[in-house]
Amino acid sequence: MKKAKYFVSAMLMVACFTQPASAQFEGSITFESHDYSDQNSEDDEPFTLFVTPERIMLQGEKKYNFMESLETEGVLVRLDKEDFVFLTGKDKALKITKTDITSLMNLFGNGRNVSQKAEDVDIKQERTGETKTIQGYQTEKFIFRDKESDQNEYCAVWMTKEIDVNWGMLAEPWGNDADQLISSTDFPVDLIFKEKYFPLRFENYENGELESVLEATEINKTAVSSDMVEVPSGIKVLNMQNYLFQKMSE
Repeated sequence: MKKAKYFVSAMLMVACFTQPASAQFEGSITFESHDYSDQNSEDDEPFTLFVTPERIMLQGEKKYNFMESLETEGVLVRLDKEDFVFLTGKDKALKITKTDITSLMNLFGNGRNVSQKAEDVDIKQERTGETKTIQGYQTEKFIFRDKESDQNEYCAVWMTKEIDVNWGMLAEPWGNDADQLISSTDFPVDLIFKEKYFPLRFENYENGELESVLEATEINKTAVSSDMVEVPSGIKVLNMQNYLFQKMSE
């Protein structure tokens, strides 16, 4: 299983391919990760989701890898404009529309198409019946395990139904390619987007030992300033074609 910080990019990637839901939550959710590998504990920089009815911003104090190949300082999901803006640094940002997203996935897929990726992972899901309160929200524990992996390697996810976030932007599905790509991740897609759970804590185990944790450490249900869900001033927003052209020129 991948480390908990993998879900930083997975959460936003899956969000790009979902259908809209009623936006009931507005506010901010801060996550922090803790790495226990190599017998040394190490904390990563926290990141925050700023959520409004029409936009979602993921932002932290360090860069993150999105889709394993695109390095970004933040991701802005603009539901009202039906696009996604990746803050890539150097006063530039990459804007991706619905029609761009599948070709981008293939381009950054290291030569492997989405069908090949979908065949790589077969995840077994287990509802444990365990519950606990995280930041005032009642959560349930689910276990996700790769059927090809050792039984001592798994991810435990604590999720709540008390936070309802509008992740999506489209009235229609994205199509077969997107569905195949989603199924290639070990992310609890059905639970989040069909049963309307929201993940508050991820625990990754290897050899039966806790390796890493990603947990919501602060949840503020309050109005979010419009400035928090805008492209920062001085940032040049490029479409995918112009962005890739500049990257090749560099």
